[in-house]
Amino acid sequence: MQAVEQAEVIAHALRRSLVYRFLSTAMRPPDESLLAIDPAQWQTVAQAARSASQDAAAALEALGRACAETGGDALRAEYYRVFGHRVGGDCPLYEAQYVPGGIFPQAQCLADVAGFYRAFGLQVGDAVRERPDHISLELEFMHVLAYREAYARQHHGPDHVALLADAQRAFLRDHLGRWVPALSRLVGNTAGDPYRALAAALAAWVAADAAAVGASPLGDPDLLPSPDAELPDAAHPVCGADGCPIAPPP
Repeated sequence: MQAVEQAEVIAHALRRSLVYRFLSTAMRPPDESLLAIDPAQWQTVAQAARSASQDAAAALEALGRACAETGGDALRAEYYRVFGHRVGGDCPLYEAQYVPGGIFPQAQCLADVAGFYRAFGLQVGDAVRERPDHISLELEFMHVLAYREAYARQHHGPDHVALLADAQRAFLRDHLGRWVPALSRLVGNTAGDPYRALAAALAAWVAADAAAVGASPLGDPDLLPSPDAELPDAAHPVCGADGCPIAPPP
């Protein structure tokens, strides 16, 4: 691969990493995310997304405008109205809630997500009291893999790059891409802005990225979450550094 082509492939992986990191942050409670984001980041992230998805970039720009027009108290109230204070609710943020069949398939989903994290040396930090299937953690995992891919393209051989590319494709196919369409539809039907715009950005980005890496088709957007199950929350695999749920790349 020529130097110019190699530089563009690396830049593309870094852009993907940036968008996933941003979406991961935005899906947390607002005091940790939308209220903490530097306004200068909006255009940077939208520009990074535009290379893969015009729809995602437009939704991210709309999200930035909506956040600028929404006060902190209103943003907090809307977040907890839409997502609640517990695992269940009308718009669950946990993948296992979208797995039909009861507690055993849901527990298997948790174990599989945890296995992906462990395979790349990641674990949930002690300060992050979340299940591994929370949307923010799954997005953060994709951020880590995309960043590591960029690093591997500079410093490792094609086998390492292929391993990271295969992991991203598999995780989008088996996990993130399977339930994000349903979550985004539920949020879009339930929330006002800015979370409606965030749902649109999330759906558009995951769809575009999944298609780009060969992980589509995505899951059924009409999938409904299952009733609450008493799932374990101790299958914790993922982080700690710099305020993010998953440990940083090398």
